[in-house]
Amino acid sequence: MRLEWGTIVKTVNLTFVFSLLNFALLVWLLKRIVYKRALGWLDARRELEQKRVATARELEARAQALVQESEQKLAQANHQAQRILEEAQAQAQAILRQAREEARAQAQRIVREAEEAAARAKEEALAELKRAYAELVILGARQVLAREVRPEDHLRLLSELAGQLDARLLS
Repeated sequence: MRLEWGTIVKTVNLTFVFSLLNFALLVWLLKRIVYKRALGWLDARRELEQKRVATARELEARAQALVQESEQKLAQANHQAQRILEEAQAQAQAILRQAREEARAQAQRIVREAEEAAARAKEEALAELKRAYAELVILGARQVLAREVRPEDHLRLLSELAGQLDARLLS
């Protein structure tokens, strides 16, 4: 079989035209069915990603605002804690000062009471000493009056009386 040039060109042209039509039909079908859906899916995906990016930026801005707010609250809390600490120290100093004043007043009261007790004890001791002295004088006078006094007896009685006085005063 021999092919001629004209036949080859017609066969080629028809094949070429048929291939072009098939290609065009395929492109139209792809564009109409597949590409449209694929592009729609890609557009939806792009919009979704844009929404996610916008949401992420919004969340980042909120997070930044929350961080700033937290830092401000922390600074306020630190300031308030410092103020409370200073007030507590001032109250502690006041309580300490008051305790010192109360201790000083109590010490003065104790010293005053001790001085008063010592003065009473001194007065009681002097009163007791006076009673003991009076008793000794009465005893000495009784002994003197009970007998006749000679100068030797008188000296002896006086020395006994002085010894008794010294013994009572020393004890």
